[in-house]
Amino acid sequence: MQSIDKFLGSQITDKKLLIEKLNAVILPLLPEISQSHITTASYNKDSQVLTLIADSPVWAARLRTQHRNIINKLQTELSFPVSSFKVKFQQPVKNKPEAKKHLPNLSNESAELIRQTANCVEDEELKDALIRLSKNTDQ
Repeated sequence: MQSIDKFLGSQITDKKLLIEKLNAVILPLLPEISQSHITTASYNKDSQVLTLIADSPVWAARLRTQHRNIINKLQTELSFPVSSFKVKFQQPVKNKPEAKKHLPNLSNESAELIRQTANCVEDEELKDALIRLSKNTDQ
């Protein structure tokens, strides 16, 4: 069996590049339906353990049931030096849209009423808040 360095080409020091290369090699060996749900997480040269990540527990379980077949394919079809692999579940990260800061737009009449109310309030914090609010007009 060849060394991982010979298998992947030159010495790869960049982890991201290594993962991309492993994905390109390993994912086509997986059942086509699961390829979009699995990605390579890491590979330990010393222990020859490959770690894969599934985007749901179901895909992780399916991959675990294919454990022996996948290792055999890696070893026979690609002569890839792997003794075992781990499958972990990690939910995909969803980018939440930033909350837009909503400033109410007041009509000039409403703003004037709020200013008048602020002038009658004794609490300074409330008075300042009302004055700030009154400045949010359509102008």
